[in-house]
Amino acid sequence: MFKIKNLSVHIGKRTILKDISFETNPREITGLIGKSGSGKSTLFRLALGLLPKSEGYEWTGELEWNGKLLGKKHCPEIQPVFQDPFGSFSPYQSIGELLFEPLKIQKQLVLNQELKSKERIRIESFCDRFELPRSLLGKTKRELSGGQLQRFAILRALLMNPEYLLLDEPVTALDVVVQKKIAEELKDINQKDSLGMLIVSHDLGFLSYMCDQIFVLEEGTITEFGNPKQLLKNPKSKLLQELVFARNHSFGGVTSSSESSN
Repeated sequence: MFKIKNLSVHIGKRTILKDISFETNPREITGLIGKSGSGKSTLFRLALGLLPKSEGYEWTGELEWNGKLLGKKHCPEIQPVFQDPFGSFSPYQSIGELLFEPLKIQKQLVLNQELKSKERIRIESFCDRFELPRSLLGKTKRELSGGQLQRFAILRALLMNPEYLLLDEPVTALDVVVQKKIAEELKDINQKDSLGMLIVSHDLGFLSYMCDQIFVLEEGTITEFGNPKQLLKNPKSKLLQELVFARNHSFGGVTSSSESSN
């Protein structure tokens, strides 16, 4: 279980998160929605141990995964997928070479040929699952599209055998057709592998399609939460009311590609 209890985060005199608490089901997809600057990504970075006090951040409260405290260092059971796929891969090696890095980190050694062969079979099986041509493994990130790179970022996270995924705006930078494809792949991972996820986003359509429950983050606090369909029928928070109104009145009522699949 991913659990947050009485968490507050400050930098200088600015309060980013204020006494937030929530729990997620380890096998479900949970969404955290909020505007830019609401504290979503700060929470994400803190859970991954990427919010150092050397940068001026101070925080109180608890974050934990299955009883293991988070925040001070990275927990390998929790793997991230970041918003910018182009920033997630080095330009100097092929995608195939970069995908060996998780195994190197796990084994803490130089890989021998036997280990490489076994891992390559595993990588290729994931490529087949995600409909990524194996020929892409020999290319660098400059030769791939954003959608292909984001799917490789998800693939790389799965190679670490995670217990939970944290995804920060995983489809924001992609076109709507690719968004829909990645949304379907993430739901397939959740359902077939029973792998839970926490998705941070400001995209109401994407989260309502993806999630079993959604938490609404406004000005650093959780203002409401629940099943997406119930929330959308009767939004109580100012943010959710604004998002539902905008969805119903923008572009003649056209919904996002992910939402229209629901």
